[in-house]
Amino acid sequence: MAKHKETAAVVRMNQSAVEQQESLDQLEKLRGYRDEYLVQFKLKGQNGMSASRLQEYQTFVQKLDCAIEEQIKTVQSVKIKVDEHKKAFKKTNSRKKVVEKLIEKSKQQEMIVEGRKEQNEADDRVFKGSTFD
Repeated sequence: MAKHKETAAVVRMNQSAVEQQESLDQLEKLRGYRDEYLVQFKLKGQNGMSASRLQEYQTFVQKLDCAIEEQIKTVQSVKIKVDEHKKAFKKTNSRKKVVEKLIEKSKQQEMIVEGRKEQNEADDRVFKGSTFD
């Protein structure tokens, strides 16, 4: 059961790490798109542009800025999720190790008891087999 819980924790941790990478990639794409858009805006602005076109560019840049801010929040919340899943994994992993140690210790104790039992039986056979006159 401990191994199953550990495996489930690993799956959750890996899924959240993938989600984190995807959210970071999306953030970088948004930032790159904004940077490219601003470069185009400056180039077109050098040739002159109407006030309405200028307003459209500014509005779009503001929307990109909002999208970037939202994506930053997403990245932060996913990071928290990743950290929580890492902690959960470490906890289940340490529990699994404790259970494994207890099982190993129990097996060793069983072997000792079995060894003593076999030794006692062997001693009894030797004792019963010998004659004291």
